[in-house]
Formats: sequence, structure tokens, C-alpha cells
Amino acid sequence: MKKFSLVIILFAAALLSACAPKTAAASAAPAVQVPEGVIAEGRVQPAAWLEQSFSIPGQVAEVLAQDGQTVQAGQVVARLNESPEARLALARAEQEALAAQQALDALLDGGRLALANQRLALVTAREARDKAQDTFERKNSEQNRFLRDVAQAQLDQARDALAKLQSTGGVNADQLAAAKARLATAQAALTSARAAVDAQELKASMSGVLVDAELLPGARVVAGQPVLTVADNANWVVKTDNLTEVDVVSLKVGQKAQVVLDALPDQTLDGEITHIAARFEEKRGDITYTVTVRLLENNPALRWGLTAAVQFQP
Repeated sequence: MKKFSLVIILFAAALLSACAPKTAAASAAPAVQVPEGVIAEGRVQPAAWLEQSFSIPGQVAEVLAQDGQTVQAGQVVARLNESPEARLALARAEQEALAAQQALDALLDGGRLALANQRLALVTAREARDKAQDTFERKNSEQNRFLRDVAQAQLDQARDALAKLQSTGGVNADQLAAAKARLATAQAALTSARAAVDAQELKASMSGVLVDAELLPGARVVAGQPVLTVADNANWVVKTDNLTEVDVVSLKVGQKAQVVLDALPDQTLDGEITHIAARFEEKRGDITYTVTVRLLENNPALRWGLTAAVQFQP
């Protein structure tokens, strides 16, 4: 452990200092200072990554991206051999969805036409009533009174019919409900058929770099089995693996830290705590908690899995 190694180094330095000859210059030498803050070990890893898998089984037809390649979210990275059944089901679903939409449109168009005709009938009935009223006023006879009453009744019927049509958009309520239900069913079937065809393509769920992309054309895949990983190599974190219960209580989210990698011992990277695990782990007889430190600067040399020493600032 780095913490233990640091203690050994400091002890050796103090021992050599005690054994050295006593001189005036030696007496002025600065004493070895023990660094402040908690020290832990950890591993570098991307801030986010997602394992990618096909949702259906099949045989790989082509691979469109290679290991280490940068991809964008939604980009197709591999395809399975096309299923004729899935393609046929999609064509049929598209045809039914189109027919259902056309049937609903025709029904609604018919309703609009019925409304227009009924409005025209109302205008005609009103004109007929007004004409009958004028005739009755010019000649108050029983026949003219009867004709006026008939015209008024026809006007009332036309007004009621228009009000009823307006409440349903000019179509029969049961026919409208059936047409809408048919369209909803067709659209659901179309969505399912498209999903079955789309499932033959593997698309990146996020932008990043492909990792462990070892797919080959002709290989058979199982539904849900990870075949590659997309990792965010623009942001890195260090996750500790030996921070004990004694040390973790002195840490908090937002606290600053300094990180030194085994591979780059002469460089110090700044970081800060972004998460402290709520659940413990037992390692080598110790109760430990994983602490996530976000690196505040990127370095082209960073690699997934590099060993890091983390010193948390007090």
C-alpha cells in the first residue's frame, strides 16, 4: 500500500539523519515533514461508460467501428443479418397504419361535408320561414298560417340537426371511436415492427471511445450479452479501494485532493471528491468505503485502470 510505503520512506529518512555526522551545516538541515491529509490508493477510470449489447440474437453482418474509435451517440457501430420476416412485418404495419389514417381522414372529411350541408340547409330553412312569414303578414289566412308554421318547424329541425352535428364534428360518435381505435392499434403495431427492424442495428448509447470492441462479421451474438463498451474519455475519475472507516469520516463531498499516478510519478493532478459510497466493503479484514475523486484536468496519458495515490487535503 502507498500509505505504508510512505511511512517506510519517512522512517528511513529520519534514521539516516540520526546516523549522519554532527556538523554545523547538518544542524541547519530542515526536518522531514509528514504530509498532511488522508492518503489512499485507487484506480483511474472514465467518469461514465456503458456496455452495449444487441436486444435480439443473431449473426453479425458488418462491423462499422473499431476498438479505440470515437463515436457519437446514436451512431450505428454494428449490424446483424437482416430478418426478412421483420422487414415484411414492418411493410404490413406501415400499410395498415396508412389505411387506418386514410379511413379516419375520410370519416372526418365526411363530417365536415355534412356540417357544411347542414349549415346550408339551415340558411335555406330560414329563408323559407322568412318568406312564409312575409306571405302570412300580407294575407292573414289559415293556409298561410299553416305554411308559416310548417316553415318554422323545418327551421327548428335544421337548427337542432346542426347543433347535434357540431357536437360530434359531423360524424357518428361510434364510427369515430372505432376509426380512432383502429389507428391507435395500427400505430402501436408499426412502432413494434420498426423496433424489431431497428434491433438489428447496434447504436452507441452515448458519445465516447469504443472499448473492448472485438466483434467480427459472422460472429453469433446473444440478446443482452455485452459486445463492446463506450467510455467517456474526456472526463476521468479515481475510485479508491482501501479507504478505511477511520479515514472516511474526515472526508466530505467537494473536498480537494491531489493525485499521483504510478505511471507518472513526477506529475500531480488536482481533483475533488464527488461521491462517498454509503455502503461499506470488507477488504483484507478492513471495512472500506469507495470514494470517487473527479480529476479537474485531463491528460493525454490517462488510461483506464492506472494505479493512483490520492492525498485528500485537510
